[in-house]
Amino acid sequence: MYAAILKKDLKRKKTMNIILLIFITLAVTFIASSVSNVISVTTALDSFFEKAGVPDYWLCTSGEEEADRLERFIESKNLKMFRQDLLQIEPKNVLINGKEFDYSNTVTLSDIKHTVNLFDKNNKKITKVNDGEIYVTAEIYSRFDLHEGDNIEIKVNGATKKFTLMGSTKDALFASPIMGMTRLLISTSDYKAMTGHDDVVIQSIGVFTDDVEKFTEDLFEGDFNTIFSNPQSTIKTTYIMDMVNAAVVLIVSICLILISLVILRFTIQFTMSEEFREIGVMKAIGIASRKIRSLYLVKYLAISIVGGGAGLVASIPFGRMLIENVSQNIIIPETENYLINIFCAVLVIGIVFLFGYLCTRRINKVTPMDALRSGERGIRYKRKGLLRLSRTRLTAVPFMALNDILSSFRRFGIMMVIFTLGVLLVIVPVNTINTLQSDKLVSLFSMASADHVLNRELMLNNDNKHKTEVENKLRDVKEMLEEKGMKADVFMEMMFRMNISLGEKKCSSLAFQGVGDVTADQYTYLEGSAPENKHEVGISRVIADKIGADIGDTVEINVGNEARKYTVTALFQTMNNMGEGIRFYQNEDLDYQYAAGSFATQIKYTDEPDNKELEHRKETLKTLFPEYKIYTLGEYLSYMMGDVAGQIQGTKQLILGVVICINLLVTVLMVKSFITKEKGQIGMMKAIGFRDTKLMLWQTMRIGIVMVVSVLIGTVLSAPISKLTAGQVFKIMGASTVEFDIVPLEVYVIYPLVILSTTILAAFLTARQLKKISASETSNIE
Repeated sequence: MYAAILKKDLKRKKTMNIILLIFITLAVTFIASSVSNVISVTTALDSFFEKAGVPDYWLCTSGEEEADRLERFIESKNLKMFRQDLLQIEPKNVLINGKEFDYSNTVTLSDIKHTVNLFDKNNKKITKVNDGEIYVTAEIYSRFDLHEGDNIEIKVNGATKKFTLMGSTKDALFASPIMGMTRLLISTSDYKAMTGHDDVVIQSIGVFTDDVEKFTEDLFEGDFNTIFSNPQSTIKTTYIMDMVNAAVVLIVSICLILISLVILRFTIQFTMSEEFREIGVMKAIGIASRKIRSLYLVKYLAISIVGGGAGLVASIPFGRMLIENVSQNIIIPETENYLINIFCAVLVIGIVFLFGYLCTRRINKVTPMDALRSGERGIRYKRKGLLRLSRTRLTAVPFMALNDILSSFRRFGIMMVIFTLGVLLVIVPVNTINTLQSDKLVSLFSMASADHVLNRELMLNNDNKHKTEVENKLRDVKEMLEEKGMKADVFMEMMFRMNISLGEKKCSSLAFQGVGDVTADQYTYLEGSAPENKHEVGISRVIADKIGADIGDTVEINVGNEARKYTVTALFQTMNNMGEGIRFYQNEDLDYQYAAGSFATQIKYTDEPDNKELEHRKETLKTLFPEYKIYTLGEYLSYMMGDVAGQIQGTKQLILGVVICINLLVTVLMVKSFITKEKGQIGMMKAIGFRDTKLMLWQTMRIGIVMVVSVLIGTVLSAPISKLTAGQVFKIMGASTVEFDIVPLEVYVIYPLVILSTTILAAFLTARQLKKISASETSNIE
């Protein structure tokens, strides 16, 4: 009996059943693949670090003397360690197939000795590199579309060496672009041949310990000067962007499940309102409510099982596609998480069935008398319409559309919720991408605002000439600009790594000082005021929390070999090294022998040129400084972060396609349902003279009004929702509050119009089926 009823019902409501099936399939596909990927990436990162032998604590320093001191200190603690030299080279001295290597991070050369285990693209450990061969990290390999056999030329100490690219490496320490440093792997003999006495060598030291916290305390007590100093847990956070896409898809899948439940509720209620006679008759002949409910539930259980099965099958290749980018950087275990996929599919089926069971409770209230009363239970004591045609200036069609929405708001509210979710799913990634590419992030990278940026790697030798070299360089740039009639402030951000303490609490932090035409008050602070004297500093909120400092406290900072006291005058936020930061007064005397690096040269014009003039000056700068890469500030920030925005861009396009499909399916379902339910009303309106075009416009306009309201709600909510979702990623990276860059043309015009136009078109095309309804259908009013 159940099989016969199921077969008949599936044929009779084909469109509704197919749409519900599609949504359940999509929901299972997305949630099974995303949950599986999140678990895979999280667990794979731990196993990858274990296979690679990543140290419990990793630090880098410049200068052999300081490295020797660190080595003696570690040996005194009876701890295992490795030490490796990394030869720093300028990216412009690397040519790939004859083209200059345009990379933002510090580039180094190393051999395979005394480091973590490295793996090739097939997850096999690299044990030997032959002379003349070279490997690059997977991030560089994919970003620059490299291929095995490509030619790479490296110029060091005036000599050029040609290498053949053998492939990419899965390098646990340098795989993520957020690390700020990468390395090219060559043979030991090639490395020795390319090093010279005056080269810039970074000493990489890895420490293995069972008590990281105790080692960290002892390390800070030793007041060592390091370029990089972090535990393994912090290194893992540099892979956060590899988990963002999976998390975004997980959010989409949750929304799909909610939409599936909403559609299921609508379908059940519509079916029961249509079949009140059948339900009443079955009760009249003695069939219990439980039996009647089971007749409906068996259909939804069958649809859920079919949809869940199809989604389960689709989730496996879809999950592989999503995780493909992540697997380039880290080793993902070859064992598939089939049990997780199956669990997610069963969970969705269970949720749909349970929700369907709850929605069929209405059957308990249906009586045999309902079949005789055409589904009505008595007299309606309030008017149906909220509007009066005589009191409005609307014509008949828009009046009917608006009045229907206001009179049956719960029915149309379902569509509004679905459409609003879709708008948010599109706009939130758009806001995130625009923010990552905008100038608004400048304060989160401890930089002052500027118009243009001249980028070139600054090579820092272990001497005390850096400040003079930087000042001379900035002066030369300024003089060349003035010769071309461009008056501007020219400055640069210098970075250090210093120990800072308050009482018994001590930690290591990046420190910054502006050099050139910049003052400490040109940076952004959350609280307090900029340092105005040499004995004052601003510190990031993350560092303040670590040492328990606040504005007005006196902290001790190790500048070179000297411990100095400073008053904290301000708190700020930064995304450098997960929130670390100390801001010095611009005239403070710092030991530049321990400079850890720098940002690019910044140019801020004093005559406030317009956008057209800025574009013209950018072209002029390319001519004046051919050895530099010229960027706007937003372009430079995006360049420094790597292709983070590009990764989200691909996910955004996927989400946009899914949202459009959701809207089309929901629109088709709703319009078909409305036409079926309102067949008698449509027949009556045709009988009194309404043409098909007017009636189609009436059906379409209702969807259009709901869509417009949904777009307005979605755009208004997009900013706070962006902070609640994408804002958490910025928070993990050290920024507690982020001002998202809202591009009005995209957020308020382009994407809403795309969604709105496709939805309205679908409504209009679906409404064409009312042409088949004749005036004789008036007699079918129930």
